[in-house]
Amino acid sequence: MLRRYPVGIPLSGDFDLVEADVAELNEGEVLVETHYLSMDPAPRLRMDGAAVFPPPLPLGQVVMGRGVGIVRGSRFAGLSTGDAVAGELGWQEYARVSGAQLRKVDPQAGPLQAALGVLGPSGITAHCLTNYAAKVQSGDTVVVSAAAGSVGSVAVQLARSLGARVVGVIGGAHQARFVREDLGADAVVDYRSSCLDADLADACPGGANVFLDSVGGALHNVVMACIADHARIVVFGYISAYNSAAASQREYGSIYQIIRRRATLCGFLISDYAPRFSEALTHLGAALAAGTLKSFEHCVQGLDNAPAAFAALFDGDPVGKQLVQVRPLKNSKQRVTP
Repeated sequence: MLRRYPVGIPLSGDFDLVEADVAELNEGEVLVETHYLSMDPAPRLRMDGAAVFPPPLPLGQVVMGRGVGIVRGSRFAGLSTGDAVAGELGWQEYARVSGAQLRKVDPQAGPLQAALGVLGPSGITAHCLTNYAAKVQSGDTVVVSAAAGSVGSVAVQLARSLGARVVGVIGGAHQARFVREDLGADAVVDYRSSCLDADLADACPGGANVFLDSVGGALHNVVMACIADHARIVVFGYISAYNSAAASQREYGSIYQIIRRRATLCGFLISDYAPRFSEALTHLGAALAAGTLKSFEHCVQGLDNAPAAFAALFDGDPVGKQLVQVRPLKNSKQRVTP
């Protein structure tokens, strides 16, 4: 559970691990045994008592988080015991949730945890970014911020498959090797470099036609100085400010280049593309089966290590999808942590 609101990067002491009895199911609810939890940066925005949008997570409440697991009890007509499901389960070993909010997972489509990554929200987001929001075309130069992350690692591969030249923004040698060698990016630039402006100019000699940005802040401004005429910039996060005070009030970055380059900048919420989710999953599943799309994961063992795995999103260098593999108890108790 969330013990206190973090100051800066979350610490283990900001969370408590507790045990509680599993309550009886109400009509329409299911009991899910959580196998994997997805570590995503967005919940950090709710770990702020002064947050406005989204609203703060109450202290003492289970931390929100997507998960995938197996139904162990059901009073929902659409799901049966033994079904694999994904959805908002929270950081807990057993989740009692509304069956209507869960997505049934096809165990034949790939490993169970893929429903949180390449065959789940991360993959769907990357597909919608590249194909619909940015409309990546053959010959484009595409800059992907946080290219080693869960969305970025898929977006790099999808943009390459569309015929684009891809430049991945990374942090450190480990991520550089991963993005260049495993994902196939044409070039990488390290956001920590003292010569970032020059490095980016070298990597994008004709300017960036597309910028997929989940970081914001100073990095956003550097890339914006390197965009081509009529560039398309899609903003889908601002992780650079998630651990800062009043993050929702911070300036995202300079927009002067939007005017100078007659570029298009748009905000992105994956929920807007809900009618396309089925199409995206079909495309991603086929690419994964054909070997043209690869799934990369970094898995941490144990619910008690969820806080550290979460903090690593902001102060570490994991590559691919960051997951926590949960070890369920064998009795009727549930362990929960914020």
